[in-house]
Amino acid sequence: MNNYNYFDPLNIPNNENANSLYGAYEGYLKGNMFSNLYEEYKGYKPDVLRPDNEKEQELFNLNQIGFALHDINLYLDVNPNDNQMLRIFDKYKNLYNELFTQYENKYGAICVNNVNNKIPFEWENSSFPWEGK
Repeated sequence: MNNYNYFDPLNIPNNENANSLYGAYEGYLKGNMFSNLYEEYKGYKPDVLRPDNEKEQELFNLNQIGFALHDINLYLDVNPNDNQMLRIFDKYKNLYNELFTQYENKYGAICVNNVNNKIPFEWENSSFPWEGK
C-alpha cells in the first residue's frame, strides 16, 4: 500500500449539467464522466487503483484528467452550445496541460511530439513499465 490519494482538483459547479459529472477519478475508474449515463454492469465494481510511487501517481493523475477531458470533449461534439460544459472542459484542458508539462519536465517526454533529436532517444536509457522496477 502507499500514501497516495486520488486526484480530483476541480470543483465542479453545482447545477444540472455539472451535477451529472463524476469527478475525474471516479469517471476514470468507471469509464464514463457522466453519472446519468453510467450503468453498472451486473454488480461489477471498479477496482481501486493504487500507484506504487510518485512517478506512477503523477502519470495516473495525468491519465485521469486526460480521460475527463476526452469524455467531455465527446459530449461537446454533440452539444456544442453548452457554455457551462465548455467552461468545465477548459478547466480540465488547462489542468491537463499544466500536469503534462510538469511530468515531462520531471521525468522526460511521454509524447513523440516532444522528443528531442538526440540519439539515443531518452526512453532507450530507461525501463518500460512492463519491464519492472
